Amino acid sequence: MSSAFKNPYFNPIKLVNYTLVTLVLFMFSCKKDNPKPADEEEEIFELFDCSLCDYIVEGYSNDGTELGIEPGDVICLQSGIEYGPLLFTNIVGEGGNPVIIRNCGGVATVNSDKSFGVKFEESKNFKVLGDGAETKYGLKISTQNGFFLTMEYFSTDFEIARVEVAGLEPKGLGPNNGFAGIGIKTSPYQACDVFTDPTRTAWIMENISVHDNYIHDTGGEGLYIGHGFYTGRKESDCNEITYSHSIQNIEVFDNLIENVGFDGIQIKNADKNASVHDNVVSSYGNREEGAHNEGLFIGEGCTGEYYNNLVLNGTGNGIQYQGIGDVTIYNNIIVNAGQSGFFGASGQFVYRSPNGYHNIMNNTFVNSGHFGLVFYNDDGGIKRIYNNVVAGSIEDLIPKGAELDSQANIFTQDIGQFGFEDLVTGNAKVNPNSPLIDAGVDVSEFGIIFDFEGNDRKVGAATDIGAYEMQ
Repeated sequence: MSSAFKNPYFNPIKLVNYTLVTLVLFMFSCKKDNPKPADEEEEIFELFDCSLCDYIVEGYSNDGTELGIEPGDVICLQSGIEYGPLLFTNIVGEGGNPVIIRNCGGVATVNSDKSFGVKFEESKNFKVLGDGAETKYGLKISTQNGFFLTMEYFSTDFEIARVEVAGLEPKGLGPNNGFAGIGIKTSPYQACDVFTDPTRTAWIMENISVHDNYIHDTGGEGLYIGHGFYTGRKESDCNEITYSHSIQNIEVFDNLIENVGFDGIQIKNADKNASVHDNVVSSYGNREEGAHNEGLFIGEGCTGEYYNNLVLNGTGNGIQYQGIGDVTIYNNIIVNAGQSGFFGASGQFVYRSPNGYHNIMNNTFVNSGHFGLVFYNDDGGIKRIYNNVVAGSIEDLIPKGAELDSQANIFTQDIGQFGFEDLVTGNAKVNPNSPLIDAGVDVSEFGIIFDFEGNDRKVGAATDIGAYEMQ
């Protein structure tokens, strides 16, 4: 692990050299969906025998129709084979019986010098799993150009888990580090006629799960989800205005993303049942390109819940927000954002539904290089800012912007008063005498009933401010 990105805009407190990834992951092991203490659980990784595979990948092109792949089949990448770029087309399973693509015999490696690493087209109901080795990440993908792993051209209903996406040079810098780690979208210019309908009903990407992946040192984004441009635009290859497809029922969780050139996680057009939670993003935006250097970018067209994410040490905003509404952002910890801790933006392609709510609650923003929390543009519904702690920023903690319903927030330049345990690793727990304890308002009506570690919020005289609840 390399040291954290050093940004001249950071406040002069020593929050550098974040290398203890194992400690950070230990902190994440006690969430609401995993209530057992970490020391009671030990992950066991087992070798998957290649003799159990229905088909072993040998080369570039793998067409499910031509190969006779059926629902429930297991397609394997075998350890020891030197794979270059891989194209999978027509890999089609069934809802309860997906096709499984996994490694076998140990860690399988893809190393591409072409325009992508691994690509899926026209595929549905399948899983890409690196679960066939005696280590957590059994499938390792590297490329010098383009997406490392990309789901495109009408691919939908898939799961990606336990994959390592590995750039070839540190921090995403250098000419051969590829683009984004995992790409999830069909671009309108790939089928112009399909995407001319502003209702986005011609084709929908849905039922997506991306979890337990390790993405590092990519030249572009860690996760690149959705095409963007929600209000429509004319693509260079299309004759009419096109509209990016909807993404529905998507969950992104428990991913570790570090040392990337652009955004850590970028998600757009996820306009129904989106959930991004329990991810760690560190050392993001290393190429220092504006508008491409956010920790968590909740882009245009997004709804859903974004919670319990840890975002550390980057050159851009910790969270950039352009959502459509009906969004709740809570229990996130943002430390050392090079620009603003939270930046609610407006823009040409940003649409806010008239009655869509925007809930920003129980987040911890510390040591921001520009503003602490800013929300521009009065469009859309109510903007609730409750129970947040915004501590330390170079510019204003909360500059003038949209009209906000602001309750029980603390804005201060005095970081030391809260007694945060260890901000180097993003541990924003506080001591028993912290002014954050019992100082918040009840947010259970908004579905916020647990804290960053999955502990009950109903402890003490009142809800605490920030991502943690003192137990």
